[in-house]
Amino acid sequence: MKKTVITCICLAAFCAVAIAAIYDESNFSAGGRMFQPAPTGHEVGKDNGSGRGIHHPSEDCGRCHRVGGRAEHYLWTMSGTLYNDRSGRSVLTGGEILMEDRDGNVISLTSNRSGNFWTTVPIASDPYTVSNYHGHEPFVPMYVEDDEGNLIEPADPENPKTWHYKTWLRKGNMVRTMMTIGGVGGSPVYNRMTCNMHHGGVAHRSGALWVGKKPTLPGYPDSELSYRKHIYPILRSNCAPCHIPGKTRTSVNTKTDLPEFGATATCIDYSGGLDLMIYEGSSVEVPKLDPDGMPSGTEIISKIGVTDVVDSNDPANSLLLRKTIFNGEEHGGGSFWKKRSPDYLALKQWIREGALEN
Repeated sequence: MKKTVITCICLAAFCAVAIAAIYDESNFSAGGRMFQPAPTGHEVGKDNGSGRGIHHPSEDCGRCHRVGGRAEHYLWTMSGTLYNDRSGRSVLTGGEILMEDRDGNVISLTSNRSGNFWTTVPIASDPYTVSNYHGHEPFVPMYVEDDEGNLIEPADPENPKTWHYKTWLRKGNMVRTMMTIGGVGGSPVYNRMTCNMHHGGVAHRSGALWVGKKPTLPGYPDSELSYRKHIYPILRSNCAPCHIPGKTRTSVNTKTDLPEFGATATCIDYSGGLDLMIYEGSSVEVPKLDPDGMPSGTEIISKIGVTDVVDSNDPANSLLLRKTIFNGEEHGGGSFWKKRSPDYLALKQWIREGALEN
């Protein structure tokens, strides 16, 4: 049994294109699990922690729930707050936070009336864990192999950095898929990582941890929709932080993610080369890092934009809509709406009107 520590899911809503696959520990990586459907057949909320837990929604749980903290008698392996939308305007009651670890164990949590969730259920260790600096260089294997690549010493299973999982958020038939394979992070002695460090509610840089069915805006006009007033808010709420300018690659977490694997490395560009935050697409200069994590020049990352995924002659057949509607084409970020959903109808009407940058 692993030592319990305070933490939560550090998530990003990642989107990509790949072949669907079911669970197998041999391909438990961002690339291998790209289109894995959310697990089914389990009891929803079976791993909820005990107690009320209705205080301090959106705050960093690990400030108190850690060894040496005010609440060190209540140490979680997962905890956080779930919201109705990315801006974190209101908490979501009864949403499911669903995880599967490297051993195929399914962990199901539900959010309470404060949107909070937590558990002490252990998470399986990945023996091939690679330590990194917030997903960037330097990449340091936490395991030992011989010259022929045989595993001599696995990564320490007591270290929370080795506890890897994939996550889905669900409310009814609405599912948001997290593209990356996450690690708990921290250490057995000191851990303050929670999802609210990265998904902290209103105006947070990464947005709130959320899943929901409500439209982005209270209402939309029947015609003359505006890209700036109506469409961009929909894209900003649903498509970021995946389809943004610059680097959008999953973290190096396990052996097959390492750059040395070249074209077969299991890290992925979760934007698929598409920027939905800039109408015409983007081309930005970003810093490159050397193996020690230090700047070593720059590179240009170019991506196509909104105009490349819409078809005003056949709006419903636009890639933007085909990839995001229920029962549509496979999309790493999941499905967002049905044909009668207000956001979908607004997008479709705007495309029909010429998909103007108005």
